[in-house]
Amino acid sequence: MKQSRTLLIPVVGSSIMGVMAQNKPPNFTPGVKWQIDIMNTLDITKPLVPKDALVWDLDLYHLQRHPEIVDFLRKQIPDVSIICYFNAGLAQPSDCDWDSTWQTPAYKGLLGKSYSPPFGEEKWINIKNQTGIDLIKRRVTLARDLGCDGIDPDNIDGYNSDANGDNGTGWNTNSDDYVKFVTQLATQAHGLKTKRGFPLMIGQKNAPEIAPALSKILDFAVLEDCKNLRGEASRKFCADFQPYITAGNPVFSIEYPTSLRDSKAAAQCKATGADKAQFDNSCAVDTAPSGGTWGNYKYSEILKLRDSETDTPGELNGCTQYCGKQGSGVVVTATNEELDGDTCKAVPASKRKARHVFW
Repeated sequence: MKQSRTLLIPVVGSSIMGVMAQNKPPNFTPGVKWQIDIMNTLDITKPLVPKDALVWDLDLYHLQRHPEIVDFLRKQIPDVSIICYFNAGLAQPSDCDWDSTWQTPAYKGLLGKSYSPPFGEEKWINIKNQTGIDLIKRRVTLARDLGCDGIDPDNIDGYNSDANGDNGTGWNTNSDDYVKFVTQLATQAHGLKTKRGFPLMIGQKNAPEIAPALSKILDFAVLEDCKNLRGEASRKFCADFQPYITAGNPVFSIEYPTSLRDSKAAAQCKATGADKAQFDNSCAVDTAPSGGTWGNYKYSEILKLRDSETDTPGELNGCTQYCGKQGSGVVVTATNEELDGDTCKAVPASKRKARHVFW
């Protein structure tokens, strides 16, 4: 859930061969209530809140370490759609495939430069190399095998790090490279059938420059700070994702007000939520698809903690405030960070059999 600087980079002559999922869960629609918790592992020994969230975005490798979370969620919320977050553009030591794949002699050469601090352990993957793409496709299949309904692939905007000759990824990528990369992931996902009988869905994480191309083939989007990227009003990009809404697909939007944090409270989450000015700004939603201020008509909005040390988005733990009435709507989903580093479990062969969808 990191964002590099946002630049206006055109998509160069992309040839889109992917296809949007034709059949999705009936409640997976614009405005659906959701929760995202990818920082720490969901604690299933505690009561689940909020139980009326029909979409949950959880870390793929938390689920591989604790696959029982999937059954727990489905028992609590029978119609839940579980989205599995993973880092598509980079590899990192906490990934379950780090040692078995990315640190082996055969594949170590596919890792480029480090992401900028404080995420220096993460290495950019060569997404221009077909072997590198195929290794990420394994993560797509893993998500299906674990029982996920969709995937949330992060860091698909490495082209920003390579702009102006900077070559920040080490691979000299451009926006078209990432469109082709994500298109392959979409084709892979949509060809897999989930346990609920739908094609595996795939979303777009940020990267507004390539939204015109990807909104034609992906099933949802997840945005961070789209109203004021790091407080800069000139860098709002919510409206770039309206094509998802037009197509009947949800857009999940996160804002990070600094006033939501209370360092003395549980999960550092202020019980009364963000102060009025930040709440009003973060929760302002356009009431029509065009002619509004933000371009976030029908988006599913939530507020999360901003990192107090780096002043960047990304503290996606259990602390959440839902828009509605200022001073209310705060929930703390129970998590247990001691579970985050547990041993990665192998997926049983019975769950790894191929299930494909053909149209």
